[in-house]
Amino acid sequence: WEKNIDTAHLPEMVFGESLLELVHEETGIKIHFNAFDALLGWKEESLPPVEVPAAAKWKFRSKPSQQVILDYDYTFTTPYSGSAVIEPSRSQIEMEMPPKETNQTPKWVECDDRINLVALQSKDPILFYDEVVLYEDELADNGVSLLTVKVRVMPTCWFLLLRFWLRVDGVLMRLRDTRMFCAFEHDYKRMPVVIRECNRREDTFKALAA
Repeated sequence: WEKNIDTAHLPEMVFGESLLELVHEETGIKIHFNAFDALLGWKEESLPPVEVPAAAKWKFRSKPSQQVILDYDYTFTTPYSGSAVIEPSRSQIEMEMPPKETNQTPKWVECDDRINLVALQSKDPILFYDEVVLYEDELADNGVSLLTVKVRVMPTCWFLLLRFWLRVDGVLMRLRDTRMFCAFEHDYKRMPVVIRECNRREDTFKALAA
């Protein structure tokens, strides 16, 4: 992974075999979430390192057999909001048709639609739920950096939350959320619509305590 991402640093816990996939068989559209793509996003964004107190720097550098220089984004903050690809559809597979050579990556477009909160707040039973941890780092006991993805399926829709959560003790808290929602259409001739909303928030401990 270090060679492919071009880095000497990775989170303490990377769950490289863990992933979440959502596949629409009729079109072959697949939305998926994995640690490798998320860390590629971290590497590309390359935020400056969060400044930490001198005592915290000492704790980083006093890790056994580890001399850490905080000259990179050790929080592993990522702009990642999921991966998407178009694979052979069910009809193509059944007819043994060759896959298309173009438009293999679906494009997100801006819209005025919003996630249906009423549907999410309904008392419908949850047919499926799971949470996948993609990576985690305890920042040498100076906080936590965590990337997870959760999904739940109800009779009328599915909802997904990809969350990056960061806490640098005494310094900063950062939250990056990607939410996806798709209502199941009763008219099966209509294409399903996936709504994606991305939010970013962060603030210092000093500002939050004011």
